[in-house]
Amino acid sequence: MVNSQVNFQSIPVPLMTREAFASAIGLPLGVLVGQCERGYWPQVTIGKRVFVNVEAVRMHAAQRGQEFSL
Repeated sequence: MVNSQVNFQSIPVPLMTREAFASAIGLPLGVLVGQCERGYWPQVTIGKRVFVNVEAVRMHAAQRGQEFSL
């Protein structure tokens, strides 16, 4: 059996809760929620949970020649 370690920091996260995303980018949760509701951040709703589509943010940044990483 091979023992390998995975660096989870380097694996792209396609979705994050709004709470986790706000913490990761350094915004207060209320500010991020307000921005999400105004359409500034792409969201995905699964059941009753709302997630920020981090992959869509990365792709949008890449199209503009910028880099986005958490």
